[in-house]
Amino acid sequence: MIDLHCHSLASDGSYSPKELIKMAENLNITHLALTDHDTTAGIKEFMAVESSVVRIPGIEISVEKEKGELHIVGLFIDTSNKDLQEMEEEVQYYRKKRNEKMLAALSKLVKKNVKIEDLVDNPNSQLGRPHVAKYLLRNNIVTSIQEAFDLYLKDGASLAFKKQQVSIERALNVIKNAGGISIIAHPYTLKLEDDKLDELVKEYKKLGLNGLEAYSSHNPVDKKNVFADIARKNGLIISCGSDFHGANGKVASLGADICGLSDDDILQPMYNILKNR
Repeated sequence: MIDLHCHSLASDGSYSPKELIKMAENLNITHLALTDHDTTAGIKEFMAVESSVVRIPGIEISVEKEKGELHIVGLFIDTSNKDLQEMEEEVQYYRKKRNEKMLAALSKLVKKNVKIEDLVDNPNSQLGRPHVAKYLLRNNIVTSIQEAFDLYLKDGASLAFKKQQVSIERALNVIKNAGGISIIAHPYTLKLEDDKLDELVKEYKKLGLNGLEAYSSHNPVDKKNVFADIARKNGLIISCGSDFHGANGKVASLGADICGLSDDDILQPMYNILKNR
């Protein structure tokens, strides 16, 4: 079993990279990619742990899009790449500005001054919407994480602020320059009809896109094979990932019911791309 999309304490997950690897061992996951949001801060620890699990360094980049949510996962990246490091620094600045707005709005809602340390599980974590949702739940403002998102954190809601994001061209170029493979994460969150997704994939392939995360916890069951077919039709590789965030997310486990293909069917096309560069 493989899982090519998960998050650690370095972004908005609730487990350390080391804990994720131990969890993967217990679940018989053979290949695991760490793909924290807009940061590679957890990769050093991730790669240093002694384990039989094959670890793949990655990142998940938030990309500009007028409607829907577009994230690009980069796999097999070189975290020392200068372009990648510069983009991370820039995006972290954007995130800081977004967080200031989010904290101000949250403080107004709960009628007290809320600081970032009141929300994050770890001082090195990045503040994300899941942290805010857990805070609302702890303070009995909502009765569930889902209610927090529905009432306060979905796009357009009072606590949802978009940070400035990078362009698709830059995201794809940075991943390629860092030696990586670029994948559209959980395409269902783009909120596109199948024909429109097909058009988008064609456009992005010309810009250097390598694949589509057809098998994801975010993709409805009846859409996973559809997305896989769109990838095949356009000569793109197919990826799979749970998007596991631990206690900060909706997925119960790493490797959670995501992949309809064999490990070799997923991994070999990726290795072929890397070998032919």
